[in-house]
Amino acid sequence: MITQDMQGRLRSALPALVPVLLPEQQREPLDAAPVDAQGRPVIGAGERGLGAYLRQHPQGYVQVETPLALSSDSLTGTFWVAVAAVAPTPEQAQALALLARRALAGYPYAPGRYREVTPAQPQELAPGTSAWICRAIYEAKTIDGHAASRS
Repeated sequence: MITQDMQGRLRSALPALVPVLLPEQQREPLDAAPVDAQGRPVIGAGERGLGAYLRQHPQGYVQVETPLALSSDSLTGTFWVAVAAVAPTPEQAQALALLARRALAGYPYAPGRYREVTPAQPQELAPGTSAWICRAIYEAKTIDGHAASRS
């Protein structure tokens, strides 16, 4: 429920061409491959994996990760949820992370539903690649199993 709420907020705030992936879609960028006219993967037709996915989505993508349960008192729950912005350059990754932060945590004068716990800083995913990640962690609260507004 938390991840779907986050995905909806991110989907409405990010450019239409930027995919917002749920935890169950985490392998999608790693399994990406060139496709033929019918949309089937073509064997031996070029780069596969994250590089191919970023070529298909040059503006990058945002990955909502599996929530980590921190505490519960039988009525309320507290979770941390990592949200990663992945793009071909550190500037693009940082810009996507900023849009994600504004969609989830809001602004000082208008707080959003989620509180940023750790800020995102660009990091190269692997030396020599053109893939950068900005991964922030947000606090999510629930009341009786439903996403709660930030207090």
